[in-house]
Amino acid sequence: MLQECMRTPPNFFKFPLSVHELEFGEKIGNISTCATMHSIPTLAFRVDSASGRSFCYSADTIYCPQVAKLAKDVDLFVHEATFLEDQASIAELTRHSTARVAGQVGREAAAKRLILFHIPPPNEHREHEFREQAAQAFGSSVVVANDMDHFEF
Repeated sequence: MLQECMRTPPNFFKFPLSVHELEFGEKIGNISTCATMHSIPTLAFRVDSASGRSFCYSADTIYCPQVAKLAKDVDLFVHEATFLEDQASIAELTRHSTARVAGQVGREAAAKRLILFHIPPPNEHREHEFREQAAQAFGSSVVVANDMDHFEF
């Protein structure tokens, strides 16, 4: 069905592909999920590896304590940060996070590393402010991800 929607040609993938739609809060194997607080149904997920390492990704959301709980003690936490504090009213209106909120959630989760993403083009020139505001709330350094960056956990 996904391949049909995306108009993917037959035999495009050189490996078996199966799709399982997860419900909010569902756990399947080593993947756990929770709903975020966004204007449309959106989820966060966590992957725990067999070696004991963990990764959590939060899609669009305002402050969401369920995400902090899902990301508890995670090795690598990737959290959206679309706005800065001087844009907090629009962040609330659009139900996106500020860099400070992402840092706060990372601190509450006791995440080891925090990576920010989803910074829109009008804010790209303010990358240092995203790092500073998130790091102040997180209590440690923060990375701002760029397209095609790779991170190991």
